Amino acid sequence: MSGQSFTFLPLSYAARPPRVVIVAPHRDEDWVQWTAAALARLSAMWGCSGSAVIPASAVGHPAVERCLAHSHPDHVMAYGPSWDTFDTLYPGSIEQMLAAQQLSGSPGADQFQKMVRQHPWDGPLVREAVTTADALRSRVSTNHHEEHVQCSHLFDHDDVRDLTPLAAIAAVPVIGVPRALVTSVEALAYAMHVGIQAQTTGTGGDVSAEQWREAALRGAESPLLSQLHPSAPDGARAVRSHEAGRCIPVTRALQRPDRIVVLGDQPEDFALAEVLRQTRGEVTWMPWEASVSDMWLFPGRASGHMQVTSASLSVEETRRHIDARWNERPVRHTQPAEVESPFEAVDPLDIDLNHPIMVVLRDAWDQPRSLPASVEPDGSLQTSLSLAAEVPRGLDPDKHRWQITLTAGNHPVPPLDVLGSSTVMATGQNPWETFVRAADGGITYWSHRYDFVPSGASLTGTLASPKLAWPGIKRILHIAASANDTTIRSSPAGKRAAIMERLLGSRTALEALAASPGWPLLHRFTQNTPKNDGPEHSRWTLKSAVVLSWEAIVAHDDNTWNLEARRNQIDQWTSQGVLRRGLILGCGHCPILEFYPLAEISQSYRCRRCGGENQLTKSHWRPAADEPRWFYDLHPAVLELVVNNGDVPLLATRYLRNQHWARQALVCEEFELLKSGNRFVEMDFALATSEDLWLGEAKSNDSLGNSVRERQREAVKLMEGCALVGAAGLILATAKPQWSQATVETLSSERQGRLRAGKPAPQISLLTDLGTNPKLTPLPNT
Repeated sequence: MSGQSFTFLPLSYAARPPRVVIVAPHRDEDWVQWTAAALARLSAMWGCSGSAVIPASAVGHPAVERCLAHSHPDHVMAYGPSWDTFDTLYPGSIEQMLAAQQLSGSPGADQFQKMVRQHPWDGPLVREAVTTADALRSRVSTNHHEEHVQCSHLFDHDDVRDLTPLAAIAAVPVIGVPRALVTSVEALAYAMHVGIQAQTTGTGGDVSAEQWREAALRGAESPLLSQLHPSAPDGARAVRSHEAGRCIPVTRALQRPDRIVVLGDQPEDFALAEVLRQTRGEVTWMPWEASVSDMWLFPGRASGHMQVTSASLSVEETRRHIDARWNERPVRHTQPAEVESPFEAVDPLDIDLNHPIMVVLRDAWDQPRSLPASVEPDGSLQTSLSLAAEVPRGLDPDKHRWQITLTAGNHPVPPLDVLGSSTVMATGQNPWETFVRAADGGITYWSHRYDFVPSGASLTGTLASPKLAWPGIKRILHIAASANDTTIRSSPAGKRAAIMERLLGSRTALEALAASPGWPLLHRFTQNTPKNDGPEHSRWTLKSAVVLSWEAIVAHDDNTWNLEARRNQIDQWTSQGVLRRGLILGCGHCPILEFYPLAEISQSYRCRRCGGENQLTKSHWRPAADEPRWFYDLHPAVLELVVNNGDVPLLATRYLRNQHWARQALVCEEFELLKSGNRFVEMDFALATSEDLWLGEAKSNDSLGNSVRERQREAVKLMEGCALVGAAGLILATAKPQWSQATVETLSSERQGRLRAGKPAPQISLLTDLGTNPKLTPLPNT
């Protein structure tokens, strides 16, 4: 245990229903009915308000899968219909099956048909959906251990051991759209908001297409639900409302994002709206040709612009569609001509998915917890004790199953797919106790034990209480790189920064130094500083180093840094080892002057060059005086950091960690990526937030190279480096007011080329004017 330190890890605890993605089987012509059947099954489960149904053909669409990756589902499951559901979709199917087997009209045929109706229908469509769900599950992080999947299918008429029925949780009556009425895209657009129930009686009659459209635009606020259920009791809630499951949506966003409207009547359009609803909250699907009256329903629903997108239409088609409706508004001639349209057509791949909503149990979220944790050499934390098992208020461990999510404000865990269960479990933890994974910026696990639980076990024996690990950023990078047969090692610059971090005590202190008046003073220890910029004999350029006296430090031109503050800073640096206090001494045996720190000086000292013994007498110290003068020498690693503009990446990460989305980010100094043992690219910093991993390149100039070929080569290496560790973004930082136009064009061209080729392409942001007036802007799209 020697050398190991301990800390207390402050945690935020939340209990929540599982997030589920259901892959629905279908054929092109009947995808609405199949999707409605799957949505009806999901609507009966607790957590349906934060889960999604995806038609099988929409899986694989880039925009849909991007949204799915950001939603971090706990389960990806294939919908398995019963024969009863199949017969509802294709009337007479059971009778045809019985007739084919010559069972129609035979004794016991009715009983046999009743049994068949409860039995799963395993047709080709279902098998295709299972294959699709399996492939999707392999691409997103879900609850599984090695090759064992916790929950892979959601059948009709089956009790799912790991999912809780909504009826077991709801404290108020719940109502939804009768499944038999959802036969059109308009009806499905409304059912997406409120959910579907299987019953077909007690409804208010037929609903016109116009009524479905108005209801879909109004969402959960529509009065149509009460019209469909005129006998519904007071206080009834839609099955897909958060309130029905005693839940609320929470997010880390500072403000509500713009509302999103999805156009198009294809399965991928529904899937995009369905998944965006789980990440953004405010989403409307319009699978019909919008009218002017439709357009005017939106501006009163939310402030600011609305983003209009589509998975089946191009951005240009979407823009033409929405502009045509806007220009048809009847009062346009009475308004100023410069009135700006409240709609913005966007590519679904450009929609901001940061800070997604998380549906949590209303009475069990943001609860403080604390665990003792050991600090590993790479910055990882391992909890020393298991979290005590507990049952949140409103839940019953014998009837209900839930997810536990733990987030540490000062140690986020980016939800990367490569961070498997072994990464977030402490050494020696039983991997089969529960399903653990990285999600929601922290760690989530299944509430109940999954391994052997004896009959009659106590509450503590049935609930999971794993020991967890919170990987440091160096471990995160190592694991992510290893998944792509790449290795990570500290670069020379990174090693120098690590030494200075150790001297100062933290990366934060090093970043503060780079932004302080002390950094220009450290520059005076470099060889390129003018020799005659201070009092005589106050600065000496020796063969081994440049040393300064207190007089030279006083002469440093900075009116904002008073002498008392300088004195205190020098004393602090000498105590930390950043500076060494000593004397300039000569040798009586050879002609050399050297700086000797206090630790090497006594009444006698040995010459570093020739080894001769010398006495500390007036003839040996410089400058000549009755008493020697103290000088200060800068630590060699710190000196190299200063000489090589090491303040630029420090200023970059300091600025980024002052942004609300990265205030508690984990930061790594410079490192190299190696492929087949050969250095491939050097990154100046890495930043891990609760949502993403970012890599950065920082320069004192404004260009990636002097020629087109050099700029292209650097851009390729930087973007490929992001791909090798699964980084979502690349930050280009410079001390100049802006990046050169040639560099911006090269970055844009390379990113677009990677997108067209189907290669991972990081989001790129430009950080400029470091040290003066820094500004972070996304790379303009071309």
